[in-house]
Amino acid sequence: MAGEEIHIRDFPPFIRFELEERFRREIFAKFLKSVSEVEVGILPEEFWNSVEEEFEISRYELNFGKVRGKILKTLEKSPLRAREILERNPDVPANSIYHAIMWLKGQKHIKKKGERWARKEDCFDRVRVSDLARIIDMRHEGERRKNAISIKELEMATFLWPSYERACDRAGIRFQTTSYGRWYQNQFALARAVKEWRRGNTNIPQWTLIAIADFTNVDIEEREVISSYCLPPGVEISPHYKGRYKLPIEVSSDLDVIALQILMNADGLVHPAKHKKAIFKRLHHTFGSFQSDRIPLTIRKIIENYYQIPGCRRNGIRIPEKMKERWEQHPFHEKTLSKIMVLETLFELDKSRRTYELISRSIDFLDDVASILKDLGIGTIKITKRKDRPHYRSYLPKKVKENLEGLKEKIEKIKIEKGIDFLVEKEGIELIRNVKNYWGEEGVNILSNLTQDKGVRDLDLARACGVTPKEVRKILYELIDRAIITCVREETTALVEYYYYLSPDGIEKFLAGEKKVKEEEDFKYPFPEEFNFYQRRRLFVFV
Repeated sequence: MAGEEIHIRDFPPFIRFELEERFRREIFAKFLKSVSEVEVGILPEEFWNSVEEEFEISRYELNFGKVRGKILKTLEKSPLRAREILERNPDVPANSIYHAIMWLKGQKHIKKKGERWARKEDCFDRVRVSDLARIIDMRHEGERRKNAISIKELEMATFLWPSYERACDRAGIRFQTTSYGRWYQNQFALARAVKEWRRGNTNIPQWTLIAIADFTNVDIEEREVISSYCLPPGVEISPHYKGRYKLPIEVSSDLDVIALQILMNADGLVHPAKHKKAIFKRLHHTFGSFQSDRIPLTIRKIIENYYQIPGCRRNGIRIPEKMKERWEQHPFHEKTLSKIMVLETLFELDKSRRTYELISRSIDFLDDVASILKDLGIGTIKITKRKDRPHYRSYLPKKVKENLEGLKEKIEKIKIEKGIDFLVEKEGIELIRNVKNYWGEEGVNILSNLTQDKGVRDLDLARACGVTPKEVRKILYELIDRAIITCVREETTALVEYYYYLSPDGIEKFLAGEKKVKEEEDFKYPFPEEFNFYQRRRLFVFV
C-alpha cells in the first residue's frame, strides 16, 4: 500500500491553505510578473469585432490611446511617410503625431523602411489577459476604484476566473451561495480576494493555489510550505505531527478504517468516548495536529472527496467502491490484511468480549461486510432487524472469529516468507521460530512489515503492528544487535529519521549462531539424565 497518496490537488477545491510567508511572496511575485501576457482562449477576430461594435471605436484606439491608435489605424493597409500620416489626420496636432511616432518606434510597434513607416506586427492576432482585463475595466467604469484594486490585481482575477468556475462546477456549488469564500459576484470581487491572498490577510483556497502553482511551475509539495489548512469556518489542521510533515497524505489501511468510522459517525462525534483516543491517534498520524473534540469537517470532506462517497443518510451508507477497487489493485497478502484490519475495527476484535456485534441503520453496509467475509472464505454472518428500532444487527460467530485469526496468522507468515525469499524454506521456518521464541508475536509482526529494499520507520511499524512505539523500538534495537535488521539514518534540518531493513547477511549469521548454540546445549555436561545423580550426591555431601 506504500506509495499511494492524497495530494493537495486532490483536496476539495474550497479548502484554504495558510502558506509560509516567504513562499507566498515568491509564488505571487512570479505570478504577477507573467500573467498579463498569457493568452485567453477567445477567438481574436470575433472578440475585437464585438468590442469595436460595443464601444464604437477602433481596437487600435482602445489599446494605444487616441493619437497612437489613429497612427496605427492609418498604417493598417500600407506603409506611409510621416507627411502622409499628418495629411490623413488633420485634426491631430503635428507635435502630438511626432511624439506618438517616436513612442511607437521605441516600443517596436512600428519601424521605418526607407522613408516610410510600417507596422512591425499585428497586435491583435491574439487576446492577452491584459487586453481582456482592460475591456472588463472599461465595461464597468468605476468598479475598480470602488473595490480599491489595481489593474494588475484585476488581471490576476481575470486569469483565475475560469478556474473558479470549474471549481464551482466540480463542487456542485451555485455561484450565489452564502458559503464563506465560495461566491464572487464578478472579476472585481475576485480581484479584491486576490489582493488579500497576496498580502497574506486571508488563506488561499485550493483551486487558486493549484492554478497559480501550475502557471508558475512551482511544486507546492516539494517543500514544507503549508503552515495549516481548513475548510472554513472549521478548525485548522497543522500538517505536522511529532516532527513529521504530513503532506501529501499517505493512503493506508488506517485511512480505510478512518473512512468507515466517518461513514458511521457523520456528525464527527466519536461514540463511545473510550474509543476516541485510538481514532484520534490515527487521525493525527495521518493528517497532522488539530484541536477539536470531534473529527474535523476538513478531514471528513477530504476523505469523502478521495473515496468518492456521495452525501447520503446513515441508512444508505455502503463501503466505498473506490476502497474495494484499491484493495483489488494490491498483492494478495496486502489485500487480505487490509480486509482483515477493517473487520477487526468494525467488530472491535481487540476488545475481550463474549460476543462481537456490528450495528448499523444500513442493511447494505452489513451486506458489504458479509461479502468481505465471504471473499476471505472464513464464514458468514447473520443480519437481523432490531425490534422497534431502525437498526440492523449482525453477530460474528465464534468459529468465524477463529478462522479470521487463523487467516491473519497465515497471511503474515506468507508476508514474512516473501520478505525472506533469499532463504531456503527450512531456514525461513527456523528464522520465524527463533524470532517468535525471543520476541513473541510482536517480533513476528515487526518482521512481517520489513523488506530488503524499502525502509520502514519505527512509528509506521508501531501503527502496523498495533503496539506502542517504545515497545517497537526496544525490539528493533535487539534485532539490530542480532544483525537480523539494519537501519539507515536520514537527517534534515528539522528531523532525524531512521529507516529499517532486513539484513540477508545478518540473518544467515544469526541462524548459523543459533544452530551452533543448540548443538552446544545438546552436549552440555552433565547430561539431563544424569542430573538427578549429581544433585543427590551434592545433597548427600552437605548433609
